[in-house]
Amino acid sequence: MSSSSSDDEGGGPKLPHDVAVEILKRLPARSLLRFRCVCRSWRSAIDDPRFVTLHWSHSAHHASSRHLACLDCGDDAVQNRCSLFPNGPLARPPSPSQIEIPFVAPPNRYALVGSCNGLICVSESSSDGTERALYLWNLFTRKHKAVQLPRPERGQPLSMGAARVALGFCFDAKSNDYRVVRVIRFVSDRHRRFRDRESRIEVYSLRADSWRTSNCEVPLLCHGSSAVFLNGNLHWCSFNGKWDGYGSKALFNIAGEVFDVSIALFNIAGEVFDKMALPEEMLLIDSLHFVLSVAVLNGLLAVLFSGGEATERFDLNCACFVWVMRDYGDPESWTKLYTFEATVPVTRFDGFTWNGELLMEIYCKERVSWNPITGQFSILPLSARYELVPIIESLFPL
Repeated sequence: MSSSSSDDEGGGPKLPHDVAVEILKRLPARSLLRFRCVCRSWRSAIDDPRFVTLHWSHSAHHASSRHLACLDCGDDAVQNRCSLFPNGPLARPPSPSQIEIPFVAPPNRYALVGSCNGLICVSESSSDGTERALYLWNLFTRKHKAVQLPRPERGQPLSMGAARVALGFCFDAKSNDYRVVRVIRFVSDRHRRFRDRESRIEVYSLRADSWRTSNCEVPLLCHGSSAVFLNGNLHWCSFNGKWDGYGSKALFNIAGEVFDVSIALFNIAGEVFDKMALPEEMLLIDSLHFVLSVAVLNGLLAVLFSGGEATERFDLNCACFVWVMRDYGDPESWTKLYTFEATVPVTRFDGFTWNGELLMEIYCKERVSWNPITGQFSILPLSARYELVPIIESLFPL
C-alpha cells in the first residue's frame, strides 16, 4: 500500500494514506464495502490483500466483529436465510441480521462443514444422500464459490450407501491457502462398483482450484460430523471396533462392546493422519449411551462428553463433561473444566459461542445453551435444523 493518499476528485482535503488505513481497519465489513465506492484510492486500499489481512487481525480481537451464524438450510420449508446474531448471551438475543443464502436450491440437502477466517464451507447432497457439490461462502462480502467434487474413476457420484465421507475445512498458513479435506472410506458391499475401492483422502486447494488424491491408511471417523481445525490439524472423533461409523449426531450404544476411542488428527502440511488419546477419566465412565464431540474453547482443544446411566431409559438425568487440553499434543494435560447435568439426554453438541456458552441439542429436538458462569440452561429460539457456527467478520475474497 502506498505511503500517501489523495482525493480522487482533487478538490477536498487530503487524508494521509496511513491514517485512512488506520481508520478503515476499525470499521465493519458492511461499511467497508460501501466505502469502496467513495474514491479509487479507498477502493484500492480496501481491496489490497495486505489490508484484508490487517482488517482480519483487528476484527479477531474485537467482540463487535464476532457473530453466531445460524444457517437455515434444511430440506423442508427452506427459508434460504442465514441469521447473524451479535456476540452476547443467547437467552434473549436481539433481532438478528438476515442474509440470503445464495446457493441453496431445495429439495437438495445442505450441511455445515466448517468455518475458517470468516469463510464458511457448506456441503450439498441430493434428497437420496448423493453428494453434489461444496460451497465456500463469505457472507459478509456476499461472495461464494461452487466447488465441484471429484468423481470416482467410473464417473458415479458417491451415495450414503456406498461410502462414509468425512469433510473438513481449514487454512494452511504455510502456503496461504484454504483447503477442503475429504476423507472417503468405502464400507458397503451392496454396491459392487465400489466394493474393491481403497479408502482415500482428497484435498481441494482454493488457490489452485483443483483436487488431488492421496491413498493412505484412513481411520474410522465419526460419520457426518464437522472437523475441528486447530494448530494446523483437523480433528475428528475416531472409533475402532464393531461400530459402523455412524453416530456423531446420535446416541451411541456401547453395552458389552470394547472400543478404541480416540481423536484422529490430520496434519494439513504433511497430509498424514495421527492419533491423539482422549482423557483417561472419560474412558472409564460407565454409560450405555453417550455423545462425544471435539471443539475449540479459548484457543484450546476441548472434548465434550454426555452420557447417562447404564440403562436404556431416556428419562433420566444426563451427566455432561468438558475437558480441555492445556498443552496441545500432550494427553497428560487433559483437564476436566466443567461438569453439569442435563435433565434430558443430549443428542448433539454444537460447540461454544464466543462468550463461552455451550450450545447443544437435547432429546426433544430443542436447542439449548448452558452458561458455565451461572450454570443455567436456556432454551433458544432456534430450530433444530439450523446449522450454528461462530464466525468473525472478514473481507477474504473467493
